[in-house]
Amino acid sequence: MNSFSTSFASMDFGRGRVASNRLYFSSVGFDLCDSQGQPLPEFFEIYEALMDGGCGFGFLGNASVDPASQYTDKSLMLVSPSHAEHLRPVFASSETKGFLLAAQLQHYGVAQSTAIDHQAQQFAIKGDVTAVSEEQIENYICQFAQAAVLAQRIGANALQVHAANGYLLSSFLSPRTNRRRDRWGGTPLKRAEILFELLRRLRLQVGQEILIFVRLQIDDGLGEEGIQFHQLGEVSAGLKLAGADALTCATGVAETFSKFLGSPDHTLTVTRNAAHFLKSQSGLPVGFAANMDRLEMADRIIDSGDADFIGFGRALIADPYLVLKERNGMADAVVRCRWDSYCLRDKKEPSADRVYCCVNERFLRPAFIQKKYEELQ
Repeated sequence: MNSFSTSFASMDFGRGRVASNRLYFSSVGFDLCDSQGQPLPEFFEIYEALMDGGCGFGFLGNASVDPASQYTDKSLMLVSPSHAEHLRPVFASSETKGFLLAAQLQHYGVAQSTAIDHQAQQFAIKGDVTAVSEEQIENYICQFAQAAVLAQRIGANALQVHAANGYLLSSFLSPRTNRRRDRWGGTPLKRAEILFELLRRLRLQVGQEILIFVRLQIDDGLGEEGIQFHQLGEVSAGLKLAGADALTCATGVAETFSKFLGSPDHTLTVTRNAAHFLKSQSGLPVGFAANMDRLEMADRIIDSGDADFIGFGRALIADPYLVLKERNGMADAVVRCRWDSYCLRDKKEPSADRVYCCVNERFLRPAFIQKKYEELQ
């Protein structure tokens, strides 16, 4: 039986934070909150299973730092002491289990697209930040800092700053959505200045003991007009100087998620190359998920040195105990994700009350919604 010894070596991130192994559960927005962005009982049930499922650490996903920024009306928020207190039990449980649980801090972006190129053709790009004011930028930074303090007060000893997937911070990183010519745009380093400033502010607010990950957009699938990992060498080094402790790589934005999901080999190759490059440029530990669902592949990648840790996302929605089962030689008992992306559709489906799954019996998608999706294929 494969011991997966590389994957199950401990991972020392510094600042006194050590994960029991190098496998993590990636952030997933389960949309299991009430209309105020506070978690429902099912929210805690899922995270309890994930923490018991064999990974060494993980990310509590998509906590919005802005009350005006939610992906759906059931998304998680971390914008007040009340919101923080509702999350305290999950961090108390992680402490009891000796599990490194990071709170992911998220902002979904500017409220509306910005029209550009007024003298020529009128068009708009979703998430464009070119016209965002200095006052708005300062407000965004303050919102992240406030959420970080709230998370720390309820026991979070790690944070993840979400700078990927076309949301606010990655919109600043992208030349497609950031055409500014001030301190916040122009070159890759200047486009990353909001992220540098945010990290510096977080360090001032939460001190030196808390661990900070950055979820970094390494390819948005938009070619030369978008983000590609070779642009991010100096940026990744700057993230370390600003206070980041580790990076997780992410691909795709709304327009291109299907491109990456439909080409798993391509996605894995791009992400491995990016992780290897960013490790060499930044000196930080780097990891990624890339839609994997097999420990054998994770172990091989870590052993190669391309990444320091590997994550699982929707594969753990299908079976939160995937890691534990495979480690114990029970791979045949794993409930495997179908990778049809229906769970992403649930977020915008009017008749869906939450994010469901095609195969997990605990939160199986209602048959009439499943049928609707299948007929649209």
